[in-house]
Amino acid sequence: MKRKITSIVIAGFFMLLNNVNAQHVFVNETDINELPINFCELRVTAAILSLTKVKVYVDYGQKWSFKRQNIMTDDKKVVRFNSSIDALNFMNDNGWEYVEQTLQNNGDGNVTYKYLMKRKNE
Repeated sequence: MKRKITSIVIAGFFMLLNNVNAQHVFVNETDINELPINFCELRVTAAILSLTKVKVYVDYGQKWSFKRQNIMTDDKKVVRFNSSIDALNFMNDNGWEYVEQTLQNNGDGNVTYKYLMKRKNE
């Protein structure tokens, strides 16, 4: 009996731990994993004055705003990515999968990579 109770407590602990690690992708203050959307687009450009970082913006169908649509931590800090692959890995780890990529030449020597992401079916 004691062994059964211990097993139930351990199973409950792991279920609770799993919920603590729930997937979240905050775009500014909005958790897009909580929205009724299936697709979003990552726009990745070279960060100004940085040779090693990129800027990542997210379009999930929201209203246009002057405010950039940055991926944020739950404590409202902008997530910095080293590369497009870093951003894609982040999205994959948080419930989104890559669909396709397009390239936009901005005419000023800068290029924007656009990645279509789809919510994973779990």
